[in-house]
Amino acid sequence: MMDNHFREFILSSIQGLFSFCVNNVSDSTISRLSEELSQSLDHSDSTNYIDSPENALSAALAVSSLLDGLGDTTEYISTNVTIDIAKETLVIITSKLGAILRAGQCDRVRGLYVIIDPEVTAGRDPLTIARGAVAGGARVLQLRDKLRDKGVSIDLANDLQDLCSQNDVLLIINDHVDVAVSVQSGGVHLGQTDLPPSNARSVLGYTQLIGRSNREYDQLVASQEMDVDHVAFGPIYATTTKSTGREPQGAERLSHARSLTNLPLVAIGGINISNIEPVIHAGADSICVTAAVGLAEDPEKASHDLVQAIASAGGKI
Repeated sequence: MMDNHFREFILSSIQGLFSFCVNNVSDSTISRLSEELSQSLDHSDSTNYIDSPENALSAALAVSSLLDGLGDTTEYISTNVTIDIAKETLVIITSKLGAILRAGQCDRVRGLYVIIDPEVTAGRDPLTIARGAVAGGARVLQLRDKLRDKGVSIDLANDLQDLCSQNDVLLIINDHVDVAVSVQSGGVHLGQTDLPPSNARSVLGYTQLIGRSNREYDQLVASQEMDVDHVAFGPIYATTTKSTGREPQGAERLSHARSLTNLPLVAIGGINISNIEPVIHAGADSICVTAAVGLAEDPEKASHDLVQAIASAGGKI
């Protein structure tokens, strides 16, 4: 049985979390729970250190961890509030706070997005390509390592995460959620037949982003309704880097795709200096390339030129 001091701390923490969330999170579930539990919580003094989503998430996770250590989850913390109810409430709160923090990071999905694929390097070290891309102004890197064992590619993933962390660049891991968790990357990118976003979310960190590939309008709409933070659409133009077996989308279809989602939109497939302008005008937030940098004689210059082309077309960099 918990003592009174512990009980008061738990109640105070939950009260502080509700106070912050009700004032800062526009969510009907949070408001309803706050109202339902207000009679029990109003008698405790709320904590005063919760002044940001980051602090609120840390507090919620800390209280959840403490409650997980208690044996009898049917014990009442206060009137109408059992440990089970408190834990279920904290799960909802942490989920909503994680979504807020991810939304704050979504603006990082912009400008030049370079896929680092060990098979598309012209025989060079993938890390060399990545360093050139970052030096040239890339805002996002994605590690796409489809052929090698994870035990081999994990070293590259760690090196890329170090590089990105040092340069305020977002690292996304293609497909492999476990690798994304291990290296604490900025997020993961999923294809239509990869792990469903809901399953990925259950193991990713609260602030790690999920991106998802889409080639049809209905897929884009479905992704918008899932626990996804940004979406990719393509191929925009013909590409030899990745066989799709489908006709290119073109800028016109990309423009319609833009109208279907308010999430950051990544355009991918066959994009280069010569055709980048209509892609930006169609509403892409980020331009994703592989061969245009990976096979370039000078990856840094290629990245720099692409960034300048994005800026000249009025795009985000």
